[in-house]
Amino acid sequence: MTTVEATGNTVEEAKSRALGMLGVGRNAQVAFEVLEESPARVRATLLEEEPPYIVTPQVARKAADYISHFVRRLPLQVQAVLRGSHGRYVEVELVGRDANVLVGKNGEVLDRLQFLLNNIVPRVTEPQVRVVLDGAGWRRRRTERLRNQVIAIANEVKARGEEAVLPPMPPHERRIVHQALKDDPEVMTYSEGDEPNRCVVISPRG
Repeated sequence: MTTVEATGNTVEEAKSRALGMLGVGRNAQVAFEVLEESPARVRATLLEEEPPYIVTPQVARKAADYISHFVRRLPLQVQAVLRGSHGRYVEVELVGRDANVLVGKNGEVLDRLQFLLNNIVPRVTEPQVRVVLDGAGWRRRRTERLRNQVIAIANEVKARGEEAVLPPMPPHERRIVHQALKDDPEVMTYSEGDEPNRCVVISPRG
C-alpha cells in the first residue's frame, strides 16, 4: 500500500491533492485520515494497487498497424510509423508530404484524430492501450515547449508561494506536466476538473 500526506485550504482540497500525488482518480480505493482541520492536512492510503499495465511489442505493433491501415484510407500521402512505447502508451508518428494537413492549426486536427483513435484502438488491441499521435514532429516540439513552460511556472510558484492552475489539457499532456515536476522537492502537481476541461494545478509542496 502507498500512503501520502497532503494539505489544502479545505479537507476536500487536501483530498484532491492527495489523489493527484497517488496518481489516481476519485473512483480509486483510497482511505483518508484527516490529520488537521485548519489548515487541512490529510493522510491518504491507496488500498488496492494493480501492477501497472505495460504495452508489449506485439500490442504496440498491432496498434501501429491499425493506425497505418486507417490513414492509408485517407486521400493523403501519409504513413504511420511506430516510434516506440512506454507504459500503456504507444507512440505513432504520421510522416509524409501531407502530414501537416493532419496536424492542423496548433495541433487541433491531430488532437481530434488522436481522440478518435483512442476510442477505437483499445477495442482492437487491449482496453488499457492509449495512443500518442504525432505528425511531422509537431507533438515532439510541443512536448519540449510544454516542459520548458511548466518548469518556468513552477519557479514562479516557488517564488510566490501560491499555486498555479494550468489551462485544460488532454490526458497525455497532463502526464507530461506531472512527469516534468515529479522529482521537484518544492512543488507538487495534481489534476482537477472533469474532461474535457480537466487541468493540472502546480502547488507549493507542504
